[in-house]
Amino acid sequence: MTMYRILTLSLGLATLITASAQVNMNSIMQKAQGNQGGGASVSFEEDKSDFVPNKFIGSFQMEVHSYKNGVEEKDSPARLNFYSKADMTLFHPVGDGKSKEEMKVLIDLKGKWQYTLMTDKKGKRTAMKMRKMKTTVSDGSSSDKTKEPTYERTGETRTINGHLCHKWVGTNEDGTWTSWIAEDLQAPFMDMARSVGVSMDQPQTRMPKGMNGFIMEGEFIDAKGKERTEMFTRELSIGKVDESVFSLDGYEVMEMPTMNFGGQ
Repeated sequence: MTMYRILTLSLGLATLITASAQVNMNSIMQKAQGNQGGGASVSFEEDKSDFVPNKFIGSFQMEVHSYKNGVEEKDSPARLNFYSKADMTLFHPVGDGKSKEEMKVLIDLKGKWQYTLMTDKKGKRTAMKMRKMKTTVSDGSSSDKTKEPTYERTGETRTINGHLCHKWVGTNEDGTWTSWIAEDLQAPFMDMARSVGVSMDQPQTRMPKGMNGFIMEGEFIDAKGKERTEMFTRELSIGKVDESVFSLDGYEVMEMPTMNFGGQ
């Protein structure tokens, strides 16, 4: 699983988890599998792993644009606001601004709880509480058997969001990855993946050797040149996040039963 797939998986799973309060979990699993490509397998189970604090403390918005045959796809761009402190993570998928309804996902890493926070059209707030889940994803016929990219630090630099970024390029039979990395900042993406329960006990989920820092901008172009994905970091803020961001004040909390689903 390449780094860009970890990023898009975190974005996609956070959005799917948010939707889980309103739709059947089986349909969520099918959608997640569809987003991962042919042969994908997704399974969910209660997360009983040891507490690991977030290393990134701060907030930012991740913006992902998807193109096919040179045309931006219908649901693009996808935007996700991310807030983090040592023991809490908040994902906030950003809508088009036309609806007053709002949904967020709050993850309590230490207590192993997951809250889906919903605000309806009338302003009523409800929090659906359930045990934190562990998500295991197998990309099946493609990435599990595809050689990991060979990454190179090119020596080119740019300043993005006030930070000096180094250009990295990775290539394999899937395509080409280009990343602009601020090496002075702690990378948040492993925290994101761990928060949504992506299994971290496999080599594919680790940062490539020698690559350290925060990916400010990135691009993936598939080997056939037909699909392109761009990722941008917006509204970056490093340091303590206002505690009110993680507060359940004003929400009616409803606890949901824990359900385990195996891969298909």
